[in-house]
Amino acid sequence: MSFSFQQPPDELTWYHLGPLLDAEAGRLKYNPEQYTVHGVSNNAVACCWAGLLVDVDDGLVLTDLGRRMLAAWKAGPAGQRWIADQASPGEETSAPAPPSATELKSPPDRADQLGLFGVAS
Repeated sequence: MSFSFQQPPDELTWYHLGPLLDAEAGRLKYNPEQYTVHGVSNNAVACCWAGLLVDVDDGLVLTDLGRRMLAAWKAGPAGQRWIADQASPGEETSAPAPPSATELKSPPDRADQLGLFGVAS
């Protein structure tokens, strides 16, 4: 079953990319020892609420919307720069490690983060 609690983002940012890239690579598994509340990071839960990820037996996987948005990001300038930065001579770029927040874009300040959850600043 798939449902969302909030609108999908207009564009993917550092906040979404780590969990989406992990899900694409099959690395987004539940870890209740590290994430005691949800079993995954809060960013991954927010992606689920936005309809980008969906729950399966042992983790979260991309929804069709999540797959389309991630593909569009990879095809865009930011995604292409990131993919090129991850490439090393003699290595494939099909499954690079997920970007950190500093590699993509600085995190928003606290007031901007409240907008992620529909709270006016």
